Amino acid sequence: MRSLRLVEAVAALLLVTLAPASARASCLGVTAPQVAQGLGNVSTGALVVVGPLESDVAPSSPAKGEELALRVAGLVAGKLPNARVHAHAASLDQARALASRSSSLVYVHVQVFKGELRLTADAYPVVHNMWDRVRLPPPPPSAHAYAVAPIDAEVRAFFPPIVLEQASVHKVTHSEGDVLAVGCGDLDGDGGAEIVLVSRERVALGRMRGAQFVVDKALPWSSLARRVPVPLREPIAGAEIEPSRALLGISDRGGARLDAAFASPVSLEGIPVGDGQCAATIPAAQALAAQLSPCEGAPPTAAGATSADAVSAFDLVTPNGSERRAAAMRDSSGRLRLRVGDFDIASFDGAGAEVAVYDGDLDGAPEVAFSASGPDDAITLASLRGGAPKVIARWPAPAGVRALGACPAEERGAPALVAVVGSEVWLVR
Repeated sequence: MRSLRLVEAVAALLLVTLAPASARASCLGVTAPQVAQGLGNVSTGALVVVGPLESDVAPSSPAKGEELALRVAGLVAGKLPNARVHAHAASLDQARALASRSSSLVYVHVQVFKGELRLTADAYPVVHNMWDRVRLPPPPPSAHAYAVAPIDAEVRAFFPPIVLEQASVHKVTHSEGDVLAVGCGDLDGDGGAEIVLVSRERVALGRMRGAQFVVDKALPWSSLARRVPVPLREPIAGAEIEPSRALLGISDRGGARLDAAFASPVSLEGIPVGDGQCAATIPAAQALAAQLSPCEGAPPTAAGATSADAVSAFDLVTPNGSERRAAAMRDSSGRLRLRVGDFDIASFDGAGAEVAVYDGDLDGAPEVAFSASGPDDAITLASLRGGAPKVIARWPAPAGVRALGACPAEERGAPALVAVVGSEVWLVR
């Protein structure tokens, strides 16, 4: 049986807080500035009023729902010149009356649906004369803006917790042969996640429909990248889907970025491992370099880097909105190390070559899923909630775990673990 070793329980909690931040922003940090900028030149001294929160998952309490809406309004107001925020959520008609002495009105609409934070903002001119307000129809908006992003721990903190111990497994069959990597995300922005399966011959994008994985688009590797001069004996592949781009790679050929239509390939160096990061291959070690670099930046280097035969990374957002890169790396001895920022916070012995790190319950603490190194394969899910590593679920996989990945929050606002086990695709949510 695998053993879990705590590096230091108290230190782990501190390290999650102190580790260097990633270069990305939380969903509130992305969407609020986007809608503020999208409104253009809003007059100085506008009143920002937010409407009641709309969500397909009830917040922990009505007060929590209003608190989230007001936090969004405050972030939008902070990007506008000398704007102020009304202290409570209100309807648009109420907002017009409240703004009667302001230079203009910015009305913000906050929605949380299918695991996405959706913000709409409209700027309205203010009719200052009372008789004109009675006599004339309300003026239409002079500017409109919209932004959307997947929710994270900062937003999920306003909702009831996700109980990972109650996760269920949905299984479908696939016909992609020997799959080496799996990725999941909303590539085309239609609000539903797609899954990409990477084999040695091709990459296939599709969805789970009924009892089958149905391929919508597929591309042979020969159309994406040339063969590398020195491939690994056992190929290693990686896949990541983000809005509007898919990052794919295999040690036989290198990597490629595809657009929202799963087309227009652009060459990448290295193998994508998550959070927009790529790892170089080390042919001498038959492994990947543990040192990561942005997939679309300078080529990753293997010079002087330690090796790992399994790597997974993602952008961990805490409930207070701070961000850290979390990464799991397995060395040749079978020890899987979990890092947050620059610090090892836990390790797992006896892990297999498939690993995925993500925030399965969106509480700001990472979860890590990994296969087994022995003959009886299984998927183990461990959590760092509370600072100490704890196995919370284990699913036997006698057909062999071929790939692990994570899907963003979607149904009921919960992320999912996606696995390829033999000829099946598993979705654990």
